[in-house]
Amino acid sequence: MGMIQEFQRADARRRKEVAALGREVATTLSDFRKGDTQRRREVAGMRAETDAFVGHLHQISGERRSDVATMVADADAFVGRLHRVSADRRKEVAALIGEADVFVRHLHRVSADRRKEVAALIGEADAFVRHLHRVSAERHTEIWGGAAPAARAAAPAPAPAKGAPATLRGVIFAYLAEHPDGAKLAQIGQDLGMARIKLAQPMRGLINGKKVQKRGLLYFAA
Repeated sequence: MGMIQEFQRADARRRKEVAALGREVATTLSDFRKGDTQRRREVAGMRAETDAFVGHLHQISGERRSDVATMVADADAFVGRLHRVSADRRKEVAALIGEADVFVRHLHRVSADRRKEVAALIGEADAFVRHLHRVSAERHTEIWGGAAPAARAAAPAPAPAKGAPATLRGVIFAYLAEHPDGAKLAQIGQDLGMARIKLAQPMRGLINGKKVQKRGLLYFAA
């Protein structure tokens, strides 16, 4: 009997322990259910926020697609305008090249005309030089007596005799020596058959060399 009672007492303790464990498990399950419900609510809230954010992203993506489409259209329009401008510039460049070619041909024609004019001027200059030589020879004869040295054909001219007016300065000096009362520049140019502008530089050289003096409008041999 003693063992049965002790077994019963032990069994009662086990039942109490099992009942306590059952209550703890029930409490834990209740707490877990409460926590699970809260987590479910939190997860549902997070899902709702995620859905709202995804919807917002879709809305923004649609707006961006619209913006990108507008930008692409603007870029296409700009490229088309560039092509048109490039075509216009090519036409302008072609026109400029054509004008340049015409101008170059005109320059060639003008150059040919100028070469003819220069050749004519050279011929006139040669004739004028020959005229100066003749005038120089005549002045030489009148001032110094005797014939002036004649130029040899196809050979360098011999050195002029001392005092012979072999240069334009010499011609001007000889002329002024023949006119002791002085002469105006216009008169000198008329008598020598030369333009006044051609006499200005050699006259300045004679004045700087102290061979000619200027008094008012008259020039004198020093």
